[in-house]
Amino acid sequence: MTINARRREVALTLATLPLLSAGHAKAEGRGMDESGFHKVGGIDQWMSIQGHDTTKPVILYLHGGPAEAQSPFLKELLPWQDDFTVVNWDQRGSGKTYGKNGASTPGMNTAESAVEQLLTDAIEVATIAAERLAKSKVILVGQSWGTILGLHVVKRRPELFHAFVGTGQFVNWARGIQELERLTRLEAADAHDQQTLKSLDEVASLAPTDMRRVGASAKYRMVPTDLEYLKIQRDFVGPPPWPATGDVADWVAGGSFSLAKLLPAVFAFDAMQFAPTLSVPFFVIQGRDDHVTPAVLAGEYVAKVKAPRKAFRTIPGGHFACFTNPHEFMAALNGFSAA
Repeated sequence: MTINARRREVALTLATLPLLSAGHAKAEGRGMDESGFHKVGGIDQWMSIQGHDTTKPVILYLHGGPAEAQSPFLKELLPWQDDFTVVNWDQRGSGKTYGKNGASTPGMNTAESAVEQLLTDAIEVATIAAERLAKSKVILVGQSWGTILGLHVVKRRPELFHAFVGTGQFVNWARGIQELERLTRLEAADAHDQQTLKSLDEVASLAPTDMRRVGASAKYRMVPTDLEYLKIQRDFVGPPPWPATGDVADWVAGGSFSLAKLLPAVFAFDAMQFAPTLSVPFFVIQGRDDHVTPAVLAGEYVAKVKAPRKAFRTIPGGHFACFTNPHEFMAALNGFSAA
C-alpha cells in the first residue's frame, strides 16, 4: 500500500497538539512513548502511542476479547515498533478504561448500542492518533474481536485508513465452531481421546452458541503457541482471589463486564454478509493453526470479499500468531505495504 501521509518533525507535533492527560510522555529524537487518558466519546479512555520513529506509518491496534485490553502487555508489540508507530487503546469497558469508568460505563446497555458506541469511539481514536502524529490516515489492525470492530469501522469511515489488516480474522461463529469440532475430532482420534469424542457426540444437536457445545471442544481449541501467550495473561492476573482494585482487578472486571454485553454481537456477526465489499485495501495475516478463528474460513472470506487490494497469508502459529510470531507477522505486513 502507498503511504502518502505528511511527515513532520516530532517537535512540531509536540508544539501544536496536546499531550494525553493524566499519563506520562517521553519523546527522544523522533521516537515516542506516550500514554494516558483522553476524552473519547464523552468519557476518559486510555491510549498509548509508541514507536522508534514517528515519521513511519501509524498502526491503530484493536484488541481482541472482547475486552482483552492490551495495556498490560505492550511489550508484546515492541517488534512492531521497528517499522510502525503503534497506537493502543483500551476499548470502552476494557482494562484501564474500565477502571476509570467502572460498571456505570455509558453506552453499553445492549449489544447493538455497545457495538455502535465502540465503533464511534474507534473512529474518534483514529482521528486523535492521526492528528497527534500529523498523518492523513492510519493503518487499522484488528485481532479476533478487533476484526469484527474493525470491519464496522472501515465500513463507516474508510477515508480515515490506508488499509485494514485482520489477524485472528473472525468470519462466522457457527461455521467457526463446526470447523473447530472437525479439527478437534481429528486430534482427539489421533490421541485416542475417547472422552472428547464422546463429549462432541453428546452435544452435536445443541446450538453452536450453547456453552455446553462450545466447551466440548475446549481441550483442543488452543494450540501450543497460543498456550504460551495465554500464560503471559495468567502470570499477569495471578491466581484467585484477585485484588479488588488496581490494574489486575480492572482487567478481570472489564472482561466480565464487556463479554456479557458483546457476546450476542459476536454470535450474530457474519463477515460474509456484513462486509462483502470494502472501500479500503484488506489484508489478512492468519496463524495457520488457528482453531479459534480457523484459517480456512478467513481464507474463504478474503477470496470472496471485494476490495481495492486484498491478500491472504498464513504464518506459523495459532490465534495469537501476531504476538507469538511477530517478525513473520511484520514481514507479511511490510510485504503488503511494499507491493
